[in-house]
Amino acid sequence: MYRSPEAPELQQSLRLLDPAAAEVDTGLRRARAALETLADELEAVNRRRDALVDELRNLSATKALTLPEPDDALVGRLRDAAQADREASFRRDCATLVDGWDSAARACAAALRTIPDVSWTLTRDLPVDEGELEAPSTSILDEAALPLLHRLSRGGAADAARLLRENPEWAAIIRRGRPEAVAEWWAGLSPSAAAAIAAGAPALVGNLDGVALKDRVTANRNRAAAHLTELRAARDRAVGIHPSAGGRRSRALPSAGIDAIERETAYFEAVADGRKQLYAWDSHQGSLIEMSGNPSTAKAALFVVPGTNTTADSFYGEDPVTGFADWQVRGGREHVIAFTVMTGPMPQLRDIPYGGGPQWNEYAHDRAPEHARFIQGVRATDPSLWTMSYEHSYGGGVGSAAEAYGGIVDTRFLAASVGAVDGYAPADGTTYYSAQGPDDINRYYAGLQLGPLGFGEGPESFGGVQIVNSGLPGTNPAHVALGVPLVVAASVEHHNALMSDDEEVNGTVLNAVNQLLNKAKAHR
Repeated sequence: MYRSPEAPELQQSLRLLDPAAAEVDTGLRRARAALETLADELEAVNRRRDALVDELRNLSATKALTLPEPDDALVGRLRDAAQADREASFRRDCATLVDGWDSAARACAAALRTIPDVSWTLTRDLPVDEGELEAPSTSILDEAALPLLHRLSRGGAADAARLLRENPEWAAIIRRGRPEAVAEWWAGLSPSAAAAIAAGAPALVGNLDGVALKDRVTANRNRAAAHLTELRAARDRAVGIHPSAGGRRSRALPSAGIDAIERETAYFEAVADGRKQLYAWDSHQGSLIEMSGNPSTAKAALFVVPGTNTTADSFYGEDPVTGFADWQVRGGREHVIAFTVMTGPMPQLRDIPYGGGPQWNEYAHDRAPEHARFIQGVRATDPSLWTMSYEHSYGGGVGSAAEAYGGIVDTRFLAASVGAVDGYAPADGTTYYSAQGPDDINRYYAGLQLGPLGFGEGPESFGGVQIVNSGLPGTNPAHVALGVPLVVAASVEHHNALMSDDEEVNGTVLNAVNQLLNKAKAHR
């Protein structure tokens, strides 16, 4: 029969909540009634719509018939008049249908407007911060994400891991929070709390925009160790090694498959021992972002966005796609960090026969929100950074589309870019540069678009764009004489050259980008 000393206070608090709960309950019941009425009325309207669709088919079928002209002119006029009456009646029924939809929507809106605002009677009696009550909500997504983040950071690594395991939907909710809000939350954590949540939820922390750059790299470095265990087991299975007995059997995969596993293993070994800095990695989403440089000393951030044919495998091996970014960091004298960015699947040339490939602009729309969040995440961790993107080939379409989602940088450099879709307008405050070989393969269809095919705004037609000499040669007359295949091969070679970190191949553009970065950091 023990009665805790807190019980009266708790009961009084609950009694204070009763009036507000009653107000909310009444409002929700009236809202439900209005929506149920709307649903009933729309169901009746939709039945009328289905009947009109059947009638339209009958009218169309009748008009498609070629009937013989009647001998009697009066009979013909009567038949035409009857047909005109049917069509007029059909139009009236269609108008009535539209009115039915509008009337139902207006009636529902009127019913919802009659529901009184909740007066929140309890605020008279409960101690509250009046400033918080008056401050407008900045983001409903933050209000869902931040409480979950606070809960994850309270109980240590094991508790965070358990909560995410039991509530897998939390990760998706948290990732919708604004990077600025996440950055503020992360900066407020103690070092021990930050280390605990990174250890307990490394996949979440390693892909959460707004978390400090070094802490994301650390989380993904820790993830690499577990992934290496999976990769080594996959290789053992591929070559037919029994996990227990260690005996070798015939290979279960061709050598190409084993080579792919070994390339990925070598990459994640470099991540695990700190030779590579993995900023984001989600194999389900298809994202992989590698960071070069030291964020503690950086004054400028470069985002390198490779284009067509980019995959995770592009980051592996002896000639990775990160070469351009690494070169710029070396030339930045500790004042530049660079990211090679793949936020999701990019178009592949092999998909052209199957209705995919770089001619489709949907890839740019799909990647745009992700790319914008990446940019916002970096800027949220250090708002003082000057930002620049180097967008190669299809990457230019991604960068252009991302601006509409808030993916704004100080400078964009379009390298052999596809440009942007019809209707694009440059962002205020962004400076644009473009470089392209004289015979670049993209010049053959720059500025051409038909719906989901192509990009209607060529990179050299952007308002205020500054053209940079690519330093690449044009068409070789000898190739013209020898045939089209050699001309196209050279065009593709010059197109790909703008991602090279070889100064003999791409020195002009490498140094042009480096000068822009150095000029920017000098003013910071």
